[in-house]
Amino acid sequence: MNSKLLFVALASLSLSVQAQQIPLYSHLFFAPAMVNPARSGARGFSELVTIHRQQWQGMEGAPETSALLFNGANNKERIGYSVYAFTDATDIVRRSGIYGHYAYHAQLAENAILSFGIGAGYVNNTFDMASIRVKNEGDPFLFPANSNGTLDINLGLNLKVENFQLGLSVPQVLAPAITYSNNYTGPVAFNLIRHYVIQTQYDLPIQKDRMTLSPLVVVRAANFVTPQVDAGMMFNVTEYGYVGALFRSNFGASAQIGVHLTPLLTLGYAHDFSTNDYATSLGMSNEFILTYRFGDNKSNDRIEAEIKRLKDKQRQADQNGEKLINDKFEEFKEELEASNKKQLAAQSEELAKATALKLQQAGVQGGGVRASAASQGSRTESGEGSSGPSTIKGYGKEAYASNVAPGSVGYYVTAGVYGEQENADKMVQRLKAQGVQSRTFRDTKNNMVYVYLLKFGSYEEASSARESNLNGQYSGKLWVKVIQ
Repeated sequence: MNSKLLFVALASLSLSVQAQQIPLYSHLFFAPAMVNPARSGARGFSELVTIHRQQWQGMEGAPETSALLFNGANNKERIGYSVYAFTDATDIVRRSGIYGHYAYHAQLAENAILSFGIGAGYVNNTFDMASIRVKNEGDPFLFPANSNGTLDINLGLNLKVENFQLGLSVPQVLAPAITYSNNYTGPVAFNLIRHYVIQTQYDLPIQKDRMTLSPLVVVRAANFVTPQVDAGMMFNVTEYGYVGALFRSNFGASAQIGVHLTPLLTLGYAHDFSTNDYATSLGMSNEFILTYRFGDNKSNDRIEAEIKRLKDKQRQADQNGEKLINDKFEEFKEELEASNKKQLAAQSEELAKATALKLQQAGVQGGGVRASAASQGSRTESGEGSSGPSTIKGYGKEAYASNVAPGSVGYYVTAGVYGEQENADKMVQRLKAQGVQSRTFRDTKNNMVYVYLLKFGSYEEASSARESNLNGQYSGKLWVKVIQ
């Protein structure tokens, strides 16, 4: 096998694994910053994550990946950063890289955060020429170290609303070519391909965040490659550990299990099952993850709980303040209405006096008219209303309106209250038409005119009469007016 055929084979290999140029992880749920720089520092505390993955175990030259991620945040969690390093080997091709990520988390609303991320790094590709078996071992192309690298950039965007997250990342944005040789008809190169990764998940808290159920979907796409979809669910018990399941299109399924050894240290394992046409040849895949959090996560939980408590307290205070303002407004409104009634009553009284004065002056000129007006005025002021027998029966003679001095001390069963005497007199006439005897008096304390039917010497008697609607003989509204 000459060197030219060798690189044709290598080029074919590179095309066949384009969908996995970026390392593949089953535990991406616990280390999203490896793919999306916008997720750097999003957890609010620093952590160290290491992953080792053996794919297609038992197959010679099968992919093997190791990764290390340091993730942190500062400046009140608005700034996030991470350092991500990996090595990914498939047969004689080995890729390694290191990236530095920066993220800014913008607070759009109380429960909405939009994060922007960018990462820059160096990616190196190496071919293990010593592992190649060829007929012409003296081919001079086999002796140089075929290793070369390039700079690369990653971009990311993530939106978090309440417990829902949606992220988009673009690894290998520049899509550079790594050239190894120009000794042939065309350059021999390995091309990095721009990828597009969409991640979404929803964290459903159970029993006040003691447990969390998280459905998630990851879609990976690149030019000339069929998109690959991961869909799964993770169930995390804060004090003990987690279990999860994942289906990966064009590949198989994965099961995850992990134990929280301490509040800061978590150990996890994933086992992948191939289900495609090559499942019997490819075999199983295993992945291990170890996560260490710097700082007590329970402290963070306590701080978050305290913040939530303070927000709830502030919200309750705002509601109480609003209720107090409404009550004060209603009280002011009632006082204003009462004041207006008093003013109207005062104006009405002045008008009545002016009218009476005019009638008196007119009476000087005509005695019959004066006598009639005086009689009418006396009836209004004295409270004389209807006369004659009343349809209301069953009470002592002294209780009926016609036998009560208007405004005297006692407990009045009243049927109406008015700001103007004229309106009160109209009610007296309506009751008279119904056969109900009534009279009026003006309370000098509030200047209101009351229409009363009966008066008693005790509140109990008056209240009993009101509650019984005068022994069922009156269908209108009644209440007790106290004059002391």
